[in-house]
Amino acid sequence: MHIKLSAEDKETVRLLGGLVQQLSNLKPAMQDIGEIVRTSVERNFAARGRPVWKPSIRARLSGGETLSDTARLRRSFTVRATETSVAVGTNVEYAAVHQFGAKKGSFGVVTASVREHLRKVAGKEVKVKAHTRKQILPWGDIPARPFLMVQDEDWPEINAAIADHIMRAG
Repeated sequence: MHIKLSAEDKETVRLLGGLVQQLSNLKPAMQDIGEIVRTSVERNFAARGRPVWKPSIRARLSGGETLSDTARLRRSFTVRATETSVAVGTNVEYAAVHQFGAKKGSFGVVTASVREHLRKVAGKEVKVKAHTRKQILPWGDIPARPFLMVQDEDWPEINAAIADHIMRAG
């Protein structure tokens, strides 16, 4: 976008110059927006999803929280701001599966090595030799549990951060 303004009043010229300079580097505003989104992601975890996530089998069996077994994912979000953009994300390898979900077998088949072990058969322990077997991944459907999302309630705060950045030009 290109806007051309002309003014003779020195104070107006000074204010417009400050506005142009302030808008030429949006990194502080982008950092603020990133922190708002990161905080919203934290609230998504605290609320066990917004909207509420389908409880995981592990959480139901152990009485724990869905997506919070070790809290590794929950604590992993970072903000990277530039002069023109902001990214909020995680480097946790399983994050995308939980964000978007996955259908049984959607990642293909792998060969799994099984160590020698004992198995009870008809009340007796039987030795099972080491072997390999084919395993589909994932072995069951994983429902989407979106955590990395901007909530409607975040937009007024994001808009206020932008307005605050613009107002600092004066």
